Amino acid sequence: MSAARPREAAADQSVVYVYGVARVPPGEASAPLHLEGIICDAPVQQLVRDNLVAFVSTVPASQFGASELLAAQADAEWLRGRILAHEKILMALRSSYNVVPFRFCTIYRNAAQVSDALARHQAELDEAFDRVGDASEWGVKLYYDPEALRCQIAVASRPIRQLHETLTGASPGARFFLQKKYDQALDAEVTASIAMCLEHSRRRLEAYARETVEIEVQSPAEHGRSEAMVDNAAYLVDEAAFSGFKRTLAALQAEFATQGFDFELTGPWPAYHFVSSRREGDPGCSRN
Repeated sequence: MSAARPREAAADQSVVYVYGVARVPPGEASAPLHLEGIICDAPVQQLVRDNLVAFVSTVPASQFGASELLAAQADAEWLRGRILAHEKILMALRSSYNVVPFRFCTIYRNAAQVSDALARHQAELDEAFDRVGDASEWGVKLYYDPEALRCQIAVASRPIRQLHETLTGASPGARFFLQKKYDQALDAEVTASIAMCLEHSRRRLEAYARETVEIEVQSPAEHGRSEAMVDNAAYLVDEAAFSGFKRTLAALQAEFATQGFDFELTGPWPAYHFVSSRREGDPGCSRN
């Protein structure tokens, strides 16, 4: 296949936004697109180079030039809308292609530069396709309710029950030190319970995944829940293995719910964490 150029405005007025790349077998035509781009009036187009097709939009440099993007990152509403549009386009492309997603806001000066980049990075892209083909990224977040877990341990742990009995029968003078000992022992068991749940769930879920990536745990302000997040991971799961992965997650939820733990599954996503250094929620831009 030869390189095909998307529609362009004047070179000094536009740049090319790249969403991701797919691999098309020789002689096979790529599927037509009818997708709105990162902004209005910038439809998603295809730029073909040999057996690779990049999904791009021609966008105005007045919005996506280097200085303009730097200023735009201070506008949280604009940035959030563009990130969601980027994600939506990649999700739509997944229905027809195994896509290697590009970092949000990957910008090239023109179509020729995109085509040259595809040729220059052919080997790396082929490796990425082999790595993530016929698989999806699934996110699993683990939360826990501190009060529920402490109450469950207080009832289920014999050493904690014994300490509590000693505490309730102690004299006022001894109670202060016994209360401190009780709190420390309870805190230690809470920490051990979290570690056990983490280790157990990771081991069982990883049995169904090609790869796993640990993601930074989010604060309540970021995830919006009242519970504390104690794990945040991405799993690269074969399509054929997903049913087993999902059943295992349901079994883990049933096993640990009484202790105050809750698993949250998100996806399927393009394999962001397995083909680039992009971190979840990172709005950073890449210019070429």
